[in-house]
Amino acid sequence: MSNDQLNNDLATQPLPFWLLWGSPIALMLSMNFIGLPVEWVTVILSACLAWMGLGCAINARRCHRRHCYYASPVLLAGAILTSLVGFGIVDLGSDGLILVTWGTFALVALTFLPEILQGKYRT
Repeated sequence: MSNDQLNNDLATQPLPFWLLWGSPIALMLSMNFIGLPVEWVTVILSACLAWMGLGCAINARRCHRRHCYYASPVLLAGAILTSLVGFGIVDLGSDGLILVTWGTFALVALTFLPEILQGKYRT
């Protein structure tokens, strides 16, 4: 790991971390207590997942963080699937949005394994 990679890693800097990943997660968690219509929930969930996916894409480009290379497409796919399920294009039952959201986060959690096995940054 070089100092350039660490310095360019947005996930290690408090403000960029909060803007790119922390605030969307906080917004998604807060929706459990707001009681919005499913269409609004769909738009917010999809936007948050896409925002985090783009943040990972930017971070992968900046510092070559291994997790971000894998998490970005997972989050972007989760955003698309959330839209499809939330707007009734794909039917996954009454808990479809919950399944897609938690499934996306479960897959994102697995994207940390390559960092554990191969190191945090690609060379």
